[in-house]
Amino acid sequence: MKETELKYFFPYRIEKQYHFKDKLQNRNAFFDEMEGKNEYFYKDEGNYGYRRNRDHLSLLECSLNDYIISDLFSNWEGWYGNGRNIFSFSKELLEMLSHTDVDDVSYESFNLPYDNFYLSLRPLELTITKDSDKIIEGVYILVDRMSMEKMVDNNGNEFWNDYAISFHFVGDFEDFIIKYHDKVWNDYGSGGRSFWDFAFYFSEKENIITISDAVKDWQSVEEYTLFPENKEEITDDHLDLYTYYRELVASTYKIIVNCMLYLSMYKQDKDIQIQYADDLPFNFNKKLGFSKSKKETEKIEKKIAETGFSKIHYVGNSFKKRSKVGDNSNLILSSHWRRGHWRNQRFGEKLINEKLIWIRPVIVNKSLGNPQKGRIYEI
Repeated sequence: MKETELKYFFPYRIEKQYHFKDKLQNRNAFFDEMEGKNEYFYKDEGNYGYRRNRDHLSLLECSLNDYIISDLFSNWEGWYGNGRNIFSFSKELLEMLSHTDVDDVSYESFNLPYDNFYLSLRPLELTITKDSDKIIEGVYILVDRMSMEKMVDNNGNEFWNDYAISFHFVGDFEDFIIKYHDKVWNDYGSGGRSFWDFAFYFSEKENIITISDAVKDWQSVEEYTLFPENKEEITDDHLDLYTYYRELVASTYKIIVNCMLYLSMYKQDKDIQIQYADDLPFNFNKKLGFSKSKKETEKIEKKIAETGFSKIHYVGNSFKKRSKVGDNSNLILSSHWRRGHWRNQRFGEKLINEKLIWIRPVIVNKSLGNPQKGRIYEI
């Protein structure tokens, strides 16, 4: 990490930039400031109500403010209020996971420790689009375990969901708001969908069970969002956003799913160290080091929590140390990868229990040089 850890992790940096923790004390005033006040009465097809007065804001200001409220603040607020969990995978483990197949994995394989957490993706240096230098810093992941019940979408179509996962990517994306704010968004600077979010909805009844099923289903949802049947004109901007969106999903879903599957393994099968960042304010790190009792440590940790910080889950640090010639996790020299995969393995008395295990990717003929990127080798 070239910068301090607290700046390295997006939820901490964005809170400091916008003082989100202070905004929690008066959310309504913050929303009024950014979106306009609920000032006047209106009538729309027989319905009466209040609408935010945004006459003092330009379309660009509306779009940027909506981005701050809907993307930055809302996702941060959900993360902050649900444990403030951050997972930071080592670059070496992320590279191994990137060579692991997931398309045939069922949603039932997920057994995540939290339903709301932040996953740092900075070591991968993935750009938000192929023609941009803005990297994806990380992703907020939200899990929704649903009961088997019928639901109805905005068009009156019935559907069923058993399990849903939504992904909200973060980074320096303001340039895209500036570029598209007057082309896709409505007259109030809102209503357009940010192309850096997507979700997977799994349903036994709808036969959406595997990761591959969920990807195809979500692509069809996005097609309808950008190209509704009653849309009068399909512009180049809509086509650009759709292309960007498809590329984003294709470049991110496998590594994210692999990280989630790694976190779903049994505790003894994964490498996770939980500790505070090394640059906490108010000399908290030193105070913890000099703490002489459990009670004193708990008191310091309570103050740390009150300042908005929590421990980081560092994942896969042991992979950095493996450098023996015959070690399959050494990513330096090879001729090609034989891809890894996931499987459920039975164990215990009469094999009645089942757990997820990772069949790691291996390097074949590693003495012949670097593996060619992008090639897929069947197992």
